[in-house]
Amino acid sequence: MFPIILGTARFGTYTSREDSFAVLDAFIEMGGGRLDTANNYACWHPEGIGGESETVLGEWLTTKERNSVEIMTKIGARSVDGFTYDKLDGLSPDNIKRSVDESLARLNTDHIDVLYAHVDDLDTPLLDSWKALSSLVEQGIVKQLGVSNYREPRLLELADVIKENQLTPFAYAQYRYSLITPNAIADFGPQVILNEHLFGALKALDCRPEIIGYSPLLDGAYEQSPDELPDDYDNLLNCALIEDIQVQAQQHHSSPSALILKTIFDYGITPVTAASSPERLRSNLQLLV
Repeated sequence: MFPIILGTARFGTYTSREDSFAVLDAFIEMGGGRLDTANNYACWHPEGIGGESETVLGEWLTTKERNSVEIMTKIGARSVDGFTYDKLDGLSPDNIKRSVDESLARLNTDHIDVLYAHVDDLDTPLLDSWKALSSLVEQGIVKQLGVSNYREPRLLELADVIKENQLTPFAYAQYRYSLITPNAIADFGPQVILNEHLFGALKALDCRPEIIGYSPLLDGAYEQSPDELPDDYDNLLNCALIEDIQVQAQQHHSSPSALILKTIFDYGITPVTAASSPERLRSNLQLLV
């Protein structure tokens, strides 16, 4: 299996349709095949409302053999007011059906390879959500299921609900993860950080999900001066770690980003990484292809 999943969150907003197509084509040429998106990408762009990434992927898919790639999308985290994450559309059975129908239309496909519950919905019983998601698998509309940003207690509760009711298990678990640790007061909203304890809990599950880490490169932070770390990661220890990573990358004749992705993969976590150009993509993946 190709060791990287291509993240497409910026396609159709920050990254133009033409550049998005170029990155997608380069990824396929390098041997990749798994593409990560969501129905709310990229609502945080000044002109984004969500769905732009799926739309670009759908247009690109019309030029390819559908079964040559795996489309991994997510539902349940669209902002109700369009501006904040205070209230999300959630994972009620009605919204699951509506969201999947809309994603299928944008993606120009009759099935989704992997459908994630993007964030936990505390207002809908886990059983109700997972019955609806499992039904999609039974119908062949969705091939596999995944979870993203579920905190450990709810993750374990969900695993029990699935087992007790003989529902479709989740084959993927996706969390925010990079090699440096954010500050304790950092607030990532609905995003959940993959830590050592959560990693251990995931590895112990009977369903053995593939563990996936998003935002591994922190928007290029490893390529910059250690003095320019994002505020959520800005501390003396991380500055020292960045310096060490950059020295190691020089020794490997690679970019720091390439070393990060290789190290994360070697840990047993599949990184989701994005790029705005084929050149950047090849640089990031040079230690993995």
